[in-house]
Amino acid sequence: MTEAIHLGSCHCGKVRFRVTGAIHRVSRCNCSICTKKGVLHWRVAAEQFTLLSGEEVLTLYQTGTGIAKHFFCRFCGIHPFSHPRIAPDMYSINVHCLDNVDMEHPTWEEVRFDGKNWEEAASRLAQSQ
Repeated sequence: MTEAIHLGSCHCGKVRFRVTGAIHRVSRCNCSICTKKGVLHWRVAAEQFTLLSGEEVLTLYQTGTGIAKHFFCRFCGIHPFSHPRIAPDMYSINVHCLDNVDMEHPTWEEVRFDGKNWEEAASRLAQSQ
């Protein structure tokens, strides 16, 4: 079976990336940063992600523990991906930044993550895996 290839970008197009794999599950976090960014997370392994252009225009933002790495384009301000605190070796792709993804008729499961109560939610998630 051929892997799905998804292309994505920030708004101005200076940051471009490719992700391989099928989108089966995404998460919506209610923490303050995810809520304000409006991000819909699709977590993928590092080998599934390729930054095609724009490394030089990415800016890093970190909060709290400094583990999570939130990247955004310094020109348009869009947040296309991050390294999430819960899995810092992976990429969390902002599904809204993928080209040609039907947001009106999604084919994936959407789960909620209680980021307002991060420690408890992370603990429950670890126990369920």
